[in-house]
Amino acid sequence: REYTEDFQSPTIPPETIFRQTTNLQEGIMSSNLLTFSASTNSCGHCRGARTCLGGILDPSLRGELSRHVTHPRPIRHGEQLFRQGDKFDAVYVIRSGSLKTYLDSEDGFEQAVDFLYPGDLVGFDAILDKRHPTSAVALETTAYCAIPYERVIALGAESPSLFSELMRAAAQQMVSVQQHVLLLGQKSALARVAVFLMNLSSRFAARGCSKTEFHLSMSRQEIASYLAVAVETISRLLTDLQNRKIISVERRLVKILSLPALEDVARDGSLLRMRTA
Repeated sequence: REYTEDFQSPTIPPETIFRQTTNLQEGIMSSNLLTFSASTNSCGHCRGARTCLGGILDPSLRGELSRHVTHPRPIRHGEQLFRQGDKFDAVYVIRSGSLKTYLDSEDGFEQAVDFLYPGDLVGFDAILDKRHPTSAVALETTAYCAIPYERVIALGAESPSLFSELMRAAAQQMVSVQQHVLLLGQKSALARVAVFLMNLSSRFAARGCSKTEFHLSMSRQEIASYLAVAVETISRLLTDLQNRKIISVERRLVKILSLPALEDVARDGSLLRMRTA
């Protein structure tokens, strides 16, 4: 059976967000509606604090950070967090949902750069020129925090753990770019798809979710852009992996049936070291 997708982003009121969370019964990443109470706007009470800046701050500084963090309304599927060339004035942390960063070329071509999930820092690459070098768009309804960059730097001087986390985030972005370049240099498109799925598996596992069952928030077109292959190739290769009983795909739900087999396919080219956060 050939892989197809059937996904429509829901229309949800701004006070309600659409988040990826762990289903405690099945242990998979699933879509859930959740209304945040006022108390969750504090870094000390946020459900995502353990994967965010608030989780590594000294307890005495969490309240200070909370006073400088803003919580804009969630952005819905297709809405922009920022556009390429926009002025940089804050870093963002995803609370729920997911984003895609991408580059727009002069001829209108869009190149997917990365896919970001809860706990990920967004916009850090704009520090150099104080302009965002990429655009960020919501793949689903996404809630996030905005932290003025000047305040992040000030807190960094007071909290060594925060400064260390910022440096880790910057290094991770550079490593991510390098991994993407290596990924596009894989010997076969099939290996690229396998590495991509292994990467997602590692990132979901790092967030306490299943590493063998997860939903894809991105479309086939977006995966094709990220992997630099045709859309039709993505469908064909997912079907190939499914026919080999390495994965199963039902719309956007992916189940990895054999991690060793998928890793073996990924070794078709230069084996990449997976990002786990």
